[in-house]
Amino acid sequence: MNAKLSMVCSEQSNGAYFAICPEIRGCFTQGDTYEQAYNNLKELVEITVREELRKDDIEEILLSKTKIFSEFEIAI
Repeated sequence: MNAKLSMVCSEQSNGAYFAICPEIRGCFTQGDTYEQAYNNLKELVEITVREELRKDDIEEILLSKTKIFSEFEIAI
């Protein structure tokens, strides 16, 4: 079974990258590069899903099937 999940990644002021998988509670990580953050998150999600599948159904693991990504602008 395959599942398509999302990654939200942002570059921090210290040059590191912070990545989160919004569909899975608590799945976030960082890396020195975008690629490292991506790989770290993918590995974390795979481990988390495998562990949780031993206990629950996949539907219980995923927080949301709906993905809405938007950008917005504010005045500063």
